[in-house]
Amino acid sequence: MKEIDQLIIALETCIVLAGFAAIIGTLQPKKTRKVTKGRIVSLAMIIYISLVNALLAAFTLTLSNFGISDQKLWSLSSFAMSAAITFSIIYLWIKKRLKTVSKAAKITYFLLFGFAGTMVLVNLLNALGIGFNKEYGPYFLSFVFNLFVVGYAFSRLLMRPMWEVVRENELRGPLRKHISRR
Repeated sequence: MKEIDQLIIALETCIVLAGFAAIIGTLQPKKTRKVTKGRIVSLAMIIYISLVNALLAAFTLTLSNFGISDQKLWSLSSFAMSAAITFSIIYLWIKKRLKTVSKAAKITYFLLFGFAGTMVLVNLLNALGIGFNKEYGPYFLSFVFNLFVVGYAFSRLLMRPMWEVVRENELRGPLRKHISRR
């Protein structure tokens, strides 16, 4: 069953991303002066979503060993995915801090919330057999979406401190030249 192989890859990918994020989260504060709420929320998002996705994949893999029908398997899995994404939306909505972020970041957050809400709806419809035939596709699409969100947060977690150093260096560089000319 190719679906099971894809779930094993998703599970492994989620564990690796959570592990790398934990390492970065542990080492990065030692190198930077600012640990902001946004960075902590991004790190939490990466770890929680990755580990919950790994748990969902393990849940589906476990159920697949009990001889239940494919439709029942994807229905239960889609329902579990809906619950997990709903929890993520609630958690991030409570933790969001949009007053201090740029307009582009606000738009990005609201787009991600919108897509996440769509994934909840799609998985609920799949679980209930409305518009979908209790199939694998919507469930797998949610893994892809969640991995996209985790990848986005992961890249921000990695790159933001580097861009801050670049900005600081650019600010210092011209000032030194300007001051030394006087």
